Amino acid sequence: MKYTKEIAIDKAHSMYVYETSEQADIKDPSFDALWQSIYDVVQVASAGIIDDVETDELNEAIEWLKDTQLFTKKYKDFEIKF
Repeated sequence: MKYTKEIAIDKAHSMYVYETSEQADIKDPSFDALWQSIYDVVQVASAGIIDDVETDELNEAIEWLKDTQLFTKKYKDFEIKF
């Protein structure tokens, strides 16, 4: 999906993985903080460390990470291995 940064932020805030994340963007309003919060939940859910994220929610978050990586500063070249 093609996102604007604003739509990407709204989408992230509506996802279950965001609800279960540390929501670092509340203290640090950068897009990188939001992206990292989503990434962290995807990483632990993919590894089976947490099991309350449904497959469709996980896939939605992975897709979001890939589609919005271009908005990050620190993670533009980060390899997403999910």
